[in-house]
Amino acid sequence: MDSTATVSNLQRAELLNRAESFIFSMGINDGASKLCKANMKYGLAMLHLIQEKYGFDPKAAFISSPDETISRNVFRWNSGIGYGGKLNWGNGKNNIVFLNVKPNCCGILVGGLEEIPEVYDIIKKIDEIKGSELYHNNILLNWDYDVSNHFINCFETKNLSDIDLPPYIFFIHGSAIELTNDNYGLGLYVDKSRTLKDCAIEEVTKFGTQYVLIDNEASEYLNFSNKAIEFSKAKRDIIAKEIFGSYTNICNQPHQFLEDYNNMYLGSNCTNTNSNFINTDIFPTALRADIPAYLFKGNHNLTLITMQNLNFIKRAEILGIQDILESVNLLPHGGGYRFPDIKTVNKVLEYKDQRYFVCELKTKERIKIIRNVREIEFEYRGRDIVLKTLQLNLGNIIARLNPIFSLKL
Repeated sequence: MDSTATVSNLQRAELLNRAESFIFSMGINDGASKLCKANMKYGLAMLHLIQEKYGFDPKAAFISSPDETISRNVFRWNSGIGYGGKLNWGNGKNNIVFLNVKPNCCGILVGGLEEIPEVYDIIKKIDEIKGSELYHNNILLNWDYDVSNHFINCFETKNLSDIDLPPYIFFIHGSAIELTNDNYGLGLYVDKSRTLKDCAIEEVTKFGTQYVLIDNEASEYLNFSNKAIEFSKAKRDIIAKEIFGSYTNICNQPHQFLEDYNNMYLGSNCTNTNSNFINTDIFPTALRADIPAYLFKGNHNLTLITMQNLNFIKRAEILGIQDILESVNLLPHGGGYRFPDIKTVNKVLEYKDQRYFVCELKTKERIKIIRNVREIEFEYRGRDIVLKTLQLNLGNIIARLNPIFSLKL
């Protein structure tokens, strides 16, 4: 498929085939990974049509990390947006923002302790916090550490490098849920903020509807998003001090955020230390509560050897996006969702603007047809994500963190 062809003149199947070529997967290719890719081509096809309409190169691409998976957010899923990777639609300076990606500025604070408080004392502290009113920049903090996969975990440190780390470490995983609506300004989520939706252009394509901001509105949104990232980091720090008192700040990394006009990290650590939001090259990878988590030293990736091994180079050159891959700079922040019964995606049925994914199950000659991924059972992946990360030279382990307890209150 000629990547320079006028995409608006292509047939539906041609658009989807072309979009699929812009998916560069480093996932483990299990059922969730395959579902991600099957859905992502619809999202990319939508972005390509809109990019061309506004005079930009229709070359939006998704580069996944080993934890490539689906998004359980229904709005994002229905928009054809995957998770566990980086979505790019320009050089970072093109004044166009796609709102269906829904950045919530989620991240993980990694703190060090000389000793772990008693669990009962932590529970009492948390109850006091939840019963009080904490503010940052006149914004009332919303406790969201009992929502979705947000959590507070404590570990014993097994140091695997010469970096001096405290004997105990905790993770606080949370977002800027306070800023998703328009209570404190423009808002991050187009499906929750009327103010944002009124500013956006509603683009209806043959693959669905995308909300877009351009020019001054895009600049205003990016500025709001930047403030939300800093707010989210400050919120995790405030909560950490309330619970643990004094602690060593090892890192406080976002993994779901809009880096600039044209780059969205969708559940992946950004290892670009030149980014305004990354102030250290230490990054957490949190797996299931019953197995160790890890601290990585991030690498600038992808390397030439890795791209050769993945057979990315020729395709990236043909599509004209090799520079995007060379500076992707990502690292898994977790294991990602997996569906233990799904083997592969056989086909996608489309009816009345809905997509139905016909999935082959691991049980012989059985299929499951999925429309809404939020309603199906899932698990979290384990060490295979770490092994794939090391294999691809995305980072180097500096510590294994053995779990002591995990709190969701």
